[in-house]
Amino acid sequence: MGCIKSRSKIWGESVGGLVILISLVLPTSSWAAFASQFSLGVGEEYNDNIFFSKQKDHDFISTLSPTLSFFYAPAGQIEPTATLSIGSVGEFYARHSELNNFGKNISVQGSYAYRYSPQLSFDFADNFQRQGPTRTGGFGFGQPLQLQTGPTTLGSDVTKSQDLKDFISQGDQITNSFGVNGSYLYRPDVSFTGFYQNTVAQFLDAGGTEVSHTIGARGIYNWRQDHNLHAGYSISINTSRNRDEDGIIHNFDFGDDYFSNYNLQLTPTLSVTASSGLSFNAGNDGPRIANNTNITITKLWEAGVLNAGLRKGLTPSFGVAGISDTTSIFTTLAFRFSEKLSTNANVNLSFYDTEDVNFKTFEAAMGLQYMINSWLSAALNYRFRWIDSGSGANQTDLLNKGVVNSNSVFVVLTGRFDLWPNIGLARGLSSTTLNPVLKSPFPLPAIKPSNIP
Repeated sequence: MGCIKSRSKIWGESVGGLVILISLVLPTSSWAAFASQFSLGVGEEYNDNIFFSKQKDHDFISTLSPTLSFFYAPAGQIEPTATLSIGSVGEFYARHSELNNFGKNISVQGSYAYRYSPQLSFDFADNFQRQGPTRTGGFGFGQPLQLQTGPTTLGSDVTKSQDLKDFISQGDQITNSFGVNGSYLYRPDVSFTGFYQNTVAQFLDAGGTEVSHTIGARGIYNWRQDHNLHAGYSISINTSRNRDEDGIIHNFDFGDDYFSNYNLQLTPTLSVTASSGLSFNAGNDGPRIANNTNITITKLWEAGVLNAGLRKGLTPSFGVAGISDTTSIFTTLAFRFSEKLSTNANVNLSFYDTEDVNFKTFEAAMGLQYMINSWLSAALNYRFRWIDSGSGANQTDLLNKGVVNSNSVFVVLTGRFDLWPNIGLARGLSSTTLNPVLKSPFPLPAIKPSNIP
């Protein structure tokens, strides 16, 4: 395995590349429009299967999670357009003191939205994670669950295999995903989008890697007030941990975002997005052809949003057995009961069908978050995970044949402290974003140009 990059090198390249990218794109005069924040989460978790294996082993885990965050907002804006978050988790086990650690679980996440002109914009993002030998959930620090997006929000289904990192129980892992999206408005009713994504999963104990490169483009036509027709193509090059299980996936899709502008008088709070097409595997392993379908239904309330839908297509399998014909049924809910109390929930059932291995995963999570004041919040979360590894599971060392499940309950108290430009307890936080309101040092524009939407 001499060709595998070291952990420190992957971590350094990910963080260093993101910092250099932001520093090159941002003008020098804008560096003063920064804010930074430090957060500290203290929590207690009960998990009835800390290694997520067939032989359950339960424990109480005390956690300590420091996070350093940086935010940037350009002149005249209060919402951050660039963010960088660096965090780690310390774990202290009541029954298994030999597992006590600080730094086994590390996360570095960054994003930047760059508006080159009113017609052309770019979004950059990078997500690096190091995961220790246990599978205790890694959630609960006041972060909202991610909602699914519609098909005209261009992105790659390659990251679908990343969802498996909490279901694979054998040893330490490192994952990194970098992506860039571009959007160009050709005319008011015609736009084009494109993206590139690179995803790397390295299995430190089991050995091997999975690498995916995906590039794609899509055209969108606003046919009528309530319809956005779109057609796109992407190619994904995947290298599995067992070097002979490579795949080159060609994806073709077309569809319609119906009710996408939420302006219909009969149903102003309902949207349906649908996309269909074909995926072809030109590699030497896995399914050769599959239907590529993406359906998302979104319901809006004044204080909440519900997403439900289905995704189907060819994806990697996180090193398990190469290319998979993957079908996922999902539901996500985010609702705010009051200014201080909010909830989120997530349910996902996925079917993975590879050439040698078939397996199913199910996950359900629910959380409550209460903003005690502008700098202190409390959260209570529950999570259930289940995997059924059937035919061919014995052919991979990343899965145990049969059914494995776990339950975990997590309670956490998180404090946030402003570091720059003001030092002290955090101010201006909201339960929806948990980001500070940035006061730009530059004056607001007097008149907004008429050509900017």
